Amino acid sequence: MKKIIALIAAIAIMFSFAACTKTENNGENKDTISSSYADLTVVEGLDLAVEEYGIGFRTGSDVVPEVNKIIKELYDNGTLKEIAEKYDLKDNLSTPKDAVLAELSAESDLEYIKKNGKMVIGYTVYAPMNYTNDAGEFVGFDTEFAKAVCEKLGVEPEFVEINWDTKEVELEAKKIDCIWNGFTITEEREENLDFSIPYILNKQVVVIRKADVEKYKDTASLAAANLVAETSSAGESAIKDDENLSKANYTAVAKQTDALLEVKSKAADAAVLDYTLANSMVG
Repeated sequence: MKKIIALIAAIAIMFSFAACTKTENNGENKDTISSSYADLTVVEGLDLAVEEYGIGFRTGSDVVPEVNKIIKELYDNGTLKEIAEKYDLKDNLSTPKDAVLAELSAESDLEYIKKNGKMVIGYTVYAPMNYTNDAGEFVGFDTEFAKAVCEKLGVEPEFVEINWDTKEVELEAKKIDCIWNGFTITEEREENLDFSIPYILNKQVVVIRKADVEKYKDTASLAAANLVAETSSAGESAIKDDENLSKANYTAVAKQTDALLEVKSKAADAAVLDYTLANSMVG
């Protein structure tokens, strides 16, 4: 309930999204992206959920208040806006707000990370947040954001690709120090880890083939469709939470990009995924 006011404000802000330009993602430039997914489109006006991205840390981590301070600093000095503009996320940028401090653990996460000289960041390949470009460089909004935060903390970022389905387990086992990858803040997740203050606004959308724009216009028309979404994702939750979509034939896939490929290949009728990704991938 504590996010209701923020989400109402988010809805008001969201979005002049449709006007955003395509960026290069997953090692492809924008012309390749447009060509690869030119037959796909986002269902206009069908926004399933407005949500916020945050960085996930271990419960009670004293890194959280430090990172929150840095997020506000990077926002105020224009660094976050500069990074967001590079990845067509300027309109998604969230104004930092005051956070309610959680009870800190007796064991210092900040001391542990600084002693190691690095912050191990768990991610999956997800453009425009974390991906490899045409030049073979690991880039993305979250990638550059993480580097800027780590510089302020005085440590090096170490990016580790993880299994999204076991991300909380890897975090608790200290295989990673945080989950930083377009990570949606939910009340359920807040029971198992601590989040930074939100920094990006997002929503869940439905992607279909352009040939089906007259067939699928609302959730009722999708009730008998074959749907796909990334396992344990906000898209999967949106399907399960919607009265109509929950009746559809649903299949979970490993990644959001896999969901797009399922629709493109006609193995599925529609995919539910983050707008941040859909905006950068579909034609």
